[in-house]
Amino acid sequence: MKNHSRYCRYFLLIFILLNKNLVASQSNIECRFDEQDDNIFWIGETITGFVDFINKDNTDLKLERIDGELIGEVVAQVVEETDAGDIETEVKEIIFNQKVLVHPRNTKGSFSVRRGKQSWPFHFQLNEDLPPSFEQKKISLVKIHYYIRFSFIRSEWYKFNIDKTCSMIVKQPGRLLSLTKLKTEKTSRNGVRLRVTFDKNVVITGNDLSFNVDLINPKGALIRYVSIVLTEYVECNSRVKTFNIIKQDLDYIKSLKHKHIDRNFQIPIPSTTPVTFKFGDSIANYYKLHFEVHLRGMFTNIKLEVPIIVMDLIPKTNDNEDDQ
Repeated sequence: MKNHSRYCRYFLLIFILLNKNLVASQSNIECRFDEQDDNIFWIGETITGFVDFINKDNTDLKLERIDGELIGEVVAQVVEETDAGDIETEVKEIIFNQKVLVHPRNTKGSFSVRRGKQSWPFHFQLNEDLPPSFEQKKISLVKIHYYIRFSFIRSEWYKFNIDKTCSMIVKQPGRLLSLTKLKTEKTSRNGVRLRVTFDKNVVITGNDLSFNVDLINPKGALIRYVSIVLTEYVECNSRVKTFNIIKQDLDYIKSLKHKHIDRNFQIPIPSTTPVTFKFGDSIANYYKLHFEVHLRGMFTNIKLEVPIIVMDLIPKTNDNEDDQ
């Protein structure tokens, strides 16, 4: 009798697994966004689209309902202390979860999906306080990504539900950040003064960052050259990692003894540069532009740093908004 019960449970398990594999192999699910060829969206945007289900089986598929949810997930590298030393492990945490409304047409309660392609509309809005999607491949400290998960809930208890995830890229529009004129200066031991001026310390990815360098050199000291480094700082749970986006010497200022140098400069910011943002007290991405005037003599160099805000392109709107 015990063997008979065991065999029944065994065949029931095989039957359920076969049903699962059958659905996975005979069904195809796709996510389409209205009037859009990609999966890139802006914070605050209302998103609409269709979830397409292709039933390749000859029999109808019975569904109880279709659930949808938008999920924001952080993938962080965390250091754990062990007897063998510190070990870095990957930890995932859901930071955002929002219901996505899916509307099966002309249905009340459970419904059947016939053979062929069926489509159901969905819509939702991205909250204003979301952090943007983030991944800096040069710094494996933290990533933020978003995806929509659709769950097709089966009516039959012995059949597995069908899940489909669709990835999304969430961007932060530049108009959320203020523009600031910035001026800073520093003087060396031998009287050389460096003044750096930015009409705005904000730059859009793929564009040039403009600034002015004003050097006062009353004693005619030898200015060998001026170097700049744009450094990205990625912060997660009090850990900070850095990566140099740009590292170069400024043109023209080479082995000069001029008493006054006043020149404008531009440096191109790569279009793939992640934007500046902060999420809560645990995750941040920010930039500093480091200047160093290399002078003759020991301990005479001038060093100063300027915070730089990197933004994405501002979305186009129908109203006549002025460019920031």
